[in-house]
Amino acid sequence: MATKIKQGDAYALPIQIRLNGELINADDVETVEFCLGDALRKLYPGDVTYEAGDNTFYIPLTQDETFSFPANGSVSVDIRVKFTGGDVIGVLKPDELAVYDAVSEVRL
Repeated sequence: MATKIKQGDAYALPIQIRLNGELINADDVETVEFCLGDALRKLYPGDVTYEAGDNTFYIPLTQDETFSFPANGSVSVDIRVKFTGGDVIGVLKPDELAVYDAVSEVRL
């Protein structure tokens, strides 16, 4: 099931990455690239944080970024992982964000 988000939301989107059914650990990666839709790209480390306790990456989203998502549509989430050994592997079943329209487009 797609993750649901409303235009104008601003929070850290939690993402767990599985390769071959196993959750990856940030200790094993050099870089993770998260692409949301066609224009938004965020990297770990840097933009994205990681919580070892639940093996979850947190992608920060601003109101401006989510207002740019298509109303009542969806946004694909594509992920590529560069491991410390140099291998780069794309996640084959990326997530998708279901985007709902906001009545107000005023930034809070």
